[in-house]
Amino acid sequence: MTSKRRPVTYTTDGVVVRTSNLGEADRIITLITPVHGIVRGVAKAARKPGSKVGGHLDLLKHVSVSVRETRTLHGLSQASTLNGFRGLRDDLDRFSRASYISEMSERFSVENGANQPLFRLLLDTLESLEVTTNPEMIIHFFEMRLLQLSGFSPELSRCVETGVDLEPANHLYSADRGGLVNSDARPVGESALLPASLNTIKLLRFLSRTDIAQAGVMKAGEDENRQLSRILRAQIHHVLDRGLRSEAFMDEVRTRPSHNDEPKASSGSSSGN
Repeated sequence: MTSKRRPVTYTTDGVVVRTSNLGEADRIITLITPVHGIVRGVAKAARKPGSKVGGHLDLLKHVSVSVRETRTLHGLSQASTLNGFRGLRDDLDRFSRASYISEMSERFSVENGANQPLFRLLLDTLESLEVTTNPEMIIHFFEMRLLQLSGFSPELSRCVETGVDLEPANHLYSADRGGLVNSDARPVGESALLPASLNTIKLLRFLSRTDIAQAGVMKAGEDENRQLSRILRAQIHHVLDRGLRSEAFMDEVRTRPSHNDEPKASSGSSSGN
């Protein structure tokens, strides 16, 4: 006769990247954690007035929480806020960008898969987004570093078609091949090549070797920012084999004349829904 395995209970810190309502008072929470990867669980009675956990387990908060493992959704309790990122939650533009990076982090994470570098990158980027005057480059830094940490670092020195070192010039980028293509070596049948100017290539190489503080002070022109966005997003889409829902939200907010509106992020909303 086999005995039942006793549930495992542990405490972890994590970033809330998704929430949804369950029943009349409960809430399903998705966290990214440094040791346990993605953790999905139920916070009982989290939506009831006076709940001791409901105010902590909200989108984009860095929290400490007790997790009781089950075969399905885990049980979450005893939560406390380590960083509420108020500066992100009170600014719609910053909130939309934070939603974008949190969805990317979730897509590149797995359950029970420790990834402390990704977790640290997520926290560092949220902290930078809260105060930066250059959010566009912070996003590009995150995209590049996430690709590197996941083993999909773009090839930026050699032509991925010929293997020859690239001369300083305007070239093309192939997400399918994962890197730059010499402008004179366009692959036969390749239609999804993206333009990569010399300045854009320099910025890509800079992002691949710098830290987040230096990225935050690097300025880029409108054309270079547009090319960076297209190249890095195309590479991420290729790796994930899909786009990200939060992209449309971020792009819509970015094109508005003012970013001073307060984000309407209720406790039952989700960064990825």
